[in-house]
Amino acid sequence: MIQTEHKKPKHLFTPIQWVYAELIHFKFFHSQPSSSPLSSTFLENNFLVAMLLLCLFTAPNTYANVNAKEAMRLKHDLTPLGAERAGNKSKSIPRWTTDKMTWKKHKAWVQHIQTELPLYHITPRNYKKFQHLLSVGQTEMLKAYPDTFTIPVYPSHRTAKIPEWLYENAFKNALDAKTTNNGEEISNTWPGLPFPIPGSAKEVMWNHQLRWKGISFSLKTLEATINRNGKYRIIENTVDVYSIFHDPNRNRTVDDWRYVFYLSYITAPSKLAGGAYLTHESINPLSKPRQSWMYIAGQRRLRRSPVMGYDAPTFTSDGLRMMDEIDMYNGAMDRYNWRLMGKREMVIPYNNDKLQAALQSKPSLFTANHLNPEFTRFEKHRVWVVEATLKTDKKHLYNKRVFYIDEDTWSVAMIDIYRNPSDFWRTSFRYSVYYDQMPGILSAADAHHDLEERMYYVQGVRLKDATFSTTPPPVSYFMPGNIRQRLIR
Repeated sequence: MIQTEHKKPKHLFTPIQWVYAELIHFKFFHSQPSSSPLSSTFLENNFLVAMLLLCLFTAPNTYANVNAKEAMRLKHDLTPLGAERAGNKSKSIPRWTTDKMTWKKHKAWVQHIQTELPLYHITPRNYKKFQHLLSVGQTEMLKAYPDTFTIPVYPSHRTAKIPEWLYENAFKNALDAKTTNNGEEISNTWPGLPFPIPGSAKEVMWNHQLRWKGISFSLKTLEATINRNGKYRIIENTVDVYSIFHDPNRNRTVDDWRYVFYLSYITAPSKLAGGAYLTHESINPLSKPRQSWMYIAGQRRLRRSPVMGYDAPTFTSDGLRMMDEIDMYNGAMDRYNWRLMGKREMVIPYNNDKLQAALQSKPSLFTANHLNPEFTRFEKHRVWVVEATLKTDKKHLYNKRVFYIDEDTWSVAMIDIYRNPSDFWRTSFRYSVYYDQMPGILSAADAHHDLEERMYYVQGVRLKDATFSTTPPPVSYFMPGNIRQRLIR
C-alpha cells in the first residue's frame, strides 16, 4: 500500500506501558497454563486493572510510534529490527535465523558463503524474464551495456546480525521514538534503530540514516571516477567516525542535536593530500542544521562551509555524487515529497566479500562503464521502496529518486535517479559486506553511475585497514579547533 509522508496517528505512551506491553506479551502469546505469577489466569483477572493504570498514568503530550501490542511483533513474527522473520513462499528468500547463532558459527557461515557459485545470470538477453525483480536502474544498465553488464544472482542469505542490546533498544524505540516537524526531525530515541515498525517514508529514511554502523570506527577508503574509456585516478582517504547516537552511554534526555561526527581527510595523491572535510550531523536538520567545515591543504585554513549538503557535488567525484548521496542518502528531507510505496522482492547487492577483496586489484575491478560483474554478487531479498519527488518550490539537481532499502539492515541498496519524472538519468548500487569487527553489515563499495556520460564513481572500503571500537574518542577530537591543529601539523 502506498503511503504519503503524512503518517497514521500516534498512540499515547508513558513508562506505565512497559507493564502493559508485558501483559500483552503474556496474554496473547503465552496463554498456556503456567505457574508464573504472570500466568494467563492472572492476566485475565487483572487486565482491566492494567488498562485503568494505563489511562490514569498516560501523559497526554507524549506520543508513541506504535501501540504495545503491535510492538510485540518484534518478538514474534518480525525480527527485532522489523523485517519479516519468515521467508517467502518459494523459499528463495530464507527465514531469518541469525538470532539463534553464536558469533563463532555466524562468522564461519559468512566465510562459507563466499565459496558458492551463481544460481543464474541476468543478462541483456534474458532480463525481461526477471523484470519483476529488477530496478529501473538495473534494467537501464543492462540496456546501456549489452556486451559487458550482467547481474550474477547467488543463493540468498540473511546474514544481518548485530549486538543484542541494539535489539532491545529498537523495541523501546518502537514505543518511545517520535518524529516532529512533519517527520523532518526526531526525538526521544534510545541508541538504536528508531522506527522498526515504520508508518511513513520519512521514518524509513530515518532508519537508513540511523541504522547501526558501529559506535566508533576508522576506515581507509579509496575513490575513483572511471571514464568511458576505463581510465581512472585513485584518491585515498582516512575516515574517522563517532556515532554518538549509538553510544550506549548517551543520555537521551539531554538536548544534543548531533548524532554523528564525521571526519574525512585525503592521504593520496600527494598534490591533494591533507584536504579534509568535517561534519556534525543533526537529528534536527531544520531547526539545527548540520555544521560542516572544509580544510584545503594549500590554504592551511579550516573554513566553515554553509553549502555542504543537498546537491552540492562532492569535490572528488567529478560531479557524479552529491553531498546528500554520501552513505547513499543523508541529511534533511525537506526538499522532496516522500511516498512509502510498500515492499517488494528484488535482487540487490549482498554479501560482497569477493568484491571487497578485489579492491586490492583495482585494474581487474574497475572496468569501463561499471564494476567487473565477475566480482559482484546479487541476492534476492525484500526491500522497502520509497519515492522522493522534488517539491515545486524547491531546487535540486535530481527531480525524482526511488530508494530500495534492505528490510534486514535498513540500508539503501539501490537508487534510481531522474532528471525529470520521466527522464531516467543515474543509478547507484551499494555492495554490502558483513564486518565481524563491527559487528554488522556495511558497504564494501558504493558505485554511482551516470548513463548519459557513461561514467561512474566508486568509493570502496579496504577491510584490512578498518578498525572498530566501543570506546569512542572524546567529542573534542571532532571539534574544529582540534582538527585545525592536527591538519596543520
